[in-house]
Amino acid sequence: NSLAVLPFVNTSQDPADAWLSEGLSDELRDQLGRVAGIRVAARSSSVAARAQELDALTISERLRVAHLVEGSLRRAGDKLRVSVQLIEGESGLVLWSRNFERGPRELVNVQHSIAMLLVQQLMPDAGPLTAEPATLNYTANELMLLARHKLQQVRDSQEVDVEVLQESIRLYRQAAEADPESALAHSRLANALLYLGDIEAAEAPIFRALTLDPNLSEVQNTLGSFYWAKGLPEAGMAFERAVELNPNNADALANNAYWRWFQKLSVDRVAEYYARALELDPLSLARYAALGEFYGQAGRLDDMHEVIERMQQNFDTADAYRVTSWLLELDGRIDESVAWALRARDREPDNPDHVSKLAELYTLMGDFETALQLEPEPSIGLLFLMRRYEELIDQAEFMVIEQPQDVNLRYLLAFAYNATGQFESAIHILSTTGQPDTFLQQKVRSAADIEGYFSLVNALAGAGQTDLAKELAGHFDADLWETIPDWWNKAFGACGLAIMEQDDKALVLLKRVMDSPRLPWFPVILDSYCFQQYADNPDYQMVVHHVEERQAAKRKQLPLTLAEFGVTLDQPPMN
Repeated sequence: NSLAVLPFVNTSQDPADAWLSEGLSDELRDQLGRVAGIRVAARSSSVAARAQELDALTISERLRVAHLVEGSLRRAGDKLRVSVQLIEGESGLVLWSRNFERGPRELVNVQHSIAMLLVQQLMPDAGPLTAEPATLNYTANELMLLARHKLQQVRDSQEVDVEVLQESIRLYRQAAEADPESALAHSRLANALLYLGDIEAAEAPIFRALTLDPNLSEVQNTLGSFYWAKGLPEAGMAFERAVELNPNNADALANNAYWRWFQKLSVDRVAEYYARALELDPLSLARYAALGEFYGQAGRLDDMHEVIERMQQNFDTADAYRVTSWLLELDGRIDESVAWALRARDREPDNPDHVSKLAELYTLMGDFETALQLEPEPSIGLLFLMRRYEELIDQAEFMVIEQPQDVNLRYLLAFAYNATGQFESAIHILSTTGQPDTFLQQKVRSAADIEGYFSLVNALAGAGQTDLAKELAGHFDADLWETIPDWWNKAFGACGLAIMEQDDKALVLLKRVMDSPRLPWFPVILDSYCFQQYADNPDYQMVVHHVEERQAAKRKQLPLTLAEFGVTLDQPPMN
């Protein structure tokens, strides 16, 4: 009982009516996905299959479904004409079809009728089994369809269009007012607000949705996202509940996996959830990227390369090249990472993001000259990697005023202050980020928050507040992070031990940075205050020389690798 609901075709004379046809198929997909016993392919893969104009057999094989649902919608005056058919994937034969001609206020009723009829076709012995639509209110339904269309536009764009996002929020709010008993109207309003970053505004609608229907997977998934944004451990329970309510909710599976990964909970379950999300959404590049990154960070490199191979079989795009580049960087194969980034640039020569990524990769290898040829006006991140702290400070101090919500920018500025001995300035800028409470009070911690926390620990130690620095360093469980193969975990664990004057343990853990497949960031190794006391220590010098030798080896290997891949640093001629 598996199917894919392909995007319905807009056959109206007005192309602007596409939101109606797309919205109908999206809502139908969600409604069928809430029926126990039916597995429905995720939206992104269904949309990708339609965009690629694949035949029925190919779609069914790639999406691993037995049936396809196709349809069209035409709005003409005061009439809606909807056609729908159920297709057997293996043969391409139409098993069932139906046409509906209704008034403009009856679209949601048509959707519900289609859902019931399809369930009867797939499970004839199950009796009258179906799930309710998101709303039965005509006005709320159309508002939700248009709001969803606009939010999807934002999600599909490389840069967030805040005006379109706010319009989506306004429409969802109107939908919730039109049908205040619709749990999904409130939940989707909360989800859009979370996407905007307005966490406080999302609280009322998500808890209203929870009161109306706590047994909807989508509601629990949004609740998990809300708790996560608040830094509360209840996020895990909500994500787990979302998966229990709908084991085929690919978004909930992915969120559950990411939560467990970041909390260092049951690595095997993380892989299982990510793999299940990919199985439900096999034409989504983001699912491959998430699973591959997890394997890379966990040191399961053979599994990661298997994901890369599967991804390359399904995608031949600049975005896929960038994902491949990042995954290979995790494996320390930075020369190959450069080659794939060059392929991405050559495929999309007008996309500056590819050039910026190339500049970063060359910087990581210690080739600053080439990096500056690619990016003559280096970004804040590049200045950090090049250890040009005075310039970073000059730029970042102005940017902090212009971008007051950018916490990561403040963390980089604090690191630069520490590296230049301006410890009090670092303490001040970090106090504006909520540190150390951000780390101590929240069970959910981002990588950036951990970096910011250690910038504060280093700043306090450098400023002579040794006891407080030791106390804060003691809250970081170095033993837990030691089990993760990436250099990042070893470096920060060693830093905490160094602050607490556990030098032997600190140096043992620091030496394990050399075991990391990924190239370490030299600024963390060279310029963190906690490691300054080891400047003349042979073990510390061994780590520094090891990184330098790896950089040199990759720079030497790079020309051969680029020749093997058939790419060059020179920009290809424009068509």
